[in-house]
Amino acid sequence: MLSAQIVFLSRRKKILGSIELASKVHRSGWWGSEKTILNIVQNILFRGKNAIKNRELFIEQLVDSLEPKPNTTKFFNNPELLFDGVCLFLKSYQNGQKGVLLIKYSYYFPLLFKFYDMKAMSERYHIVLEPSWAGTCEPGILAYSTLDAPVFVMAYEARDTKFLNDLKTNLKPVPLSSNWWVDHRNFKPAIESKKDIDIIVISSWTYFKRHYRIFDALRKLKQSNPRLKVALVGYSVDMTLEDIKALASYYNVDDLLEYHEKIPPSEVGALLKRSKINLLWSRFEGLNRSIIEGMFSDVPCIIRKGFNYGMKYPYINEKTGIWSEEKALASNIKSMLENYHNYTPREYVMRHHTCFIATQLLTDTINAFCTNENERIDKLAVKVNLLDCMTYFDASQNDTFKHDIDNTRSMRLPI
Repeated sequence: MLSAQIVFLSRRKKILGSIELASKVHRSGWWGSEKTILNIVQNILFRGKNAIKNRELFIEQLVDSLEPKPNTTKFFNNPELLFDGVCLFLKSYQNGQKGVLLIKYSYYFPLLFKFYDMKAMSERYHIVLEPSWAGTCEPGILAYSTLDAPVFVMAYEARDTKFLNDLKTNLKPVPLSSNWWVDHRNFKPAIESKKDIDIIVISSWTYFKRHYRIFDALRKLKQSNPRLKVALVGYSVDMTLEDIKALASYYNVDDLLEYHEKIPPSEVGALLKRSKINLLWSRFEGLNRSIIEGMFSDVPCIIRKGFNYGMKYPYINEKTGIWSEEKALASNIKSMLENYHNYTPREYVMRHHTCFIATQLLTDTINAFCTNENERIDKLAVKVNLLDCMTYFDASQNDTFKHDIDNTRSMRLPI
């Protein structure tokens, strides 16, 4: 039924609407959706006599749909602000040698098409996209399939990698995600072995983080451990701190909790040092950064079994943490509290999951698709992710790419 609606919208030339609906179906993970949606998207945008016109309409409708919102108004007023943490140059364009431009956050991907000539941009720079969520079949990513040059999309989920490969376009998957770019200098193990926080939950105040399920498990644990101490770290999204407190009161666990709202990375790091377990209990999101931050602090994690599409990430293993079924959360917390000191997550991530390793993986992937020497790259700046932006690992590079930012003005489109 939904497939028919997608096709109907495309025949009515509502290309953006058809791709948006296809995105929702594909992201759902419904059985059979992967192959069906792949075929539909290919037929709409890349096959047949209407494909070129459909791609043109898609970009036109996508750009026309973009209106100023609280988090984007400043970019409508001054598009150059995108290059202050949303877009980051990792290599300069120089003497015909391609540079590298990384764009973070899915909801900003389309803005580049509204403000800049992206064909010209892709001629000078290898473009890298870092999505916010799992699911690479989405309008903001597919918009970049209209460019001629390869565009590199971080796709750590096996399902997302397969979709991009099967699509057979210029979109090339990179085996990375947002949680590879943690600044490990902010997250270090406690010098002393004593820890006074049993569980830390670093999750925004929003429904999909499923605090209510955590509180239900805490209510069970409270019966045998009334002095359990849990730190909640977050910020408002579609819930407020008062909403979270009311929920905790409903489950009668408010006396176990301490709350920390919108605190800087240094304070998050200090809390992690004091913690025994790092808990993530959402069903679906992106690749969570706080789990890796905890590992750099030598804190093992518990993640809900079946998270996102159920891929077993290699960084969740016998050294770093466990997967837990819903009904077993309370018992798994109890077990890990008794054995947390047997885990060695920092050792694992320092060896296998740093921003330096990610930078090399990105470099190698880009070079694998280069067709001439002017496209190859030798060294990229190393970047790290903060809560609301990106920056350089080496602060001295903050002004290194000012010339590239200045040059983007020549590619600015009239608004």
